[in-house]
Amino acid sequence: SPLIRLITWNVRGLNGSVKQARVFAHLKGLKADVAMLQETHLKVADQVRLRKGWVGQVFHSGLDEKSRGVAILVGKKVSFEALNVVADSGGRYVMVSGKLQGER
Repeated sequence: SPLIRLITWNVRGLNGSVKQARVFAHLKGLKADVAMLQETHLKVADQVRLRKGWVGQVFHSGLDEKSRGVAILVGKKVSFEALNVVADSGGRYVMVSGKLQGER
């Protein structure tokens, strides 16, 4: 089976468009298949900003204020079927279980 490249990163905020562009360019350069981001500081309504370029699926937990926030980004090339998602309303965690490359 092919390798899956997992990356975790405390981004310390993704509200600025320049910072967002740099973070996503860096993740693409690292060839991230799955990126787990902490401290996104994105409001729930702003999670659409995470769906860019190589990102196929987004799982996000945030608040209605610019603090906390975590996200799991799954690349378009990764075969992943989410079966269960648990997200904290306080923006502290998001857990996803499912089938990766057809396996549980």
